[in-house]
Amino acid sequence: LGHRQPPFNPPYADYVVYEQLRHEFMNRPRVRAAFLHGGLIWRLALHSLGFDHLPSVVEGISTEAVPFGDLFVGDGGQTYYDDGLSEEEIDFMCGTYYIDLHECTTVVSWWPRPNAWNASGLNVGFWSARCEDWFQTCLGNI
Repeated sequence: LGHRQPPFNPPYADYVVYEQLRHEFMNRPRVRAAFLHGGLIWRLALHSLGFDHLPSVVEGISTEAVPFGDLFVGDGGQTYYDDGLSEEEIDFMCGTYYIDLHECTTVVSWWPRPNAWNASGLNVGFWSARCEDWFQTCLGNI
């Protein structure tokens, strides 16, 4: 969501704009990549679009998989593409801001980025009832 100068404490209006931008992003072919990412990124995609879009995940790769997706090399050297998100897109999905300090940049976000999510104890390989309770609590506290 860009670079900011300190002191920066994003207001609720920024969150509303972030949700609108995320919803617009999710209405592009990249939606499949967000659903495939799993974890909190999956839940944020679901929050933007709802359950009706889940079947699109099994319909195959999007038109953006080759230019923007992930390249995989099989055992026989064959190359395969699948939808994937760039680091910038992942940061965007989490609502990330960069606070420019004098000698460094601090990263803050509305939602935990994947490295924090993976270390949180909530990442158990599936979206559990505990994960959903946490998500709904956080959403209510924004």
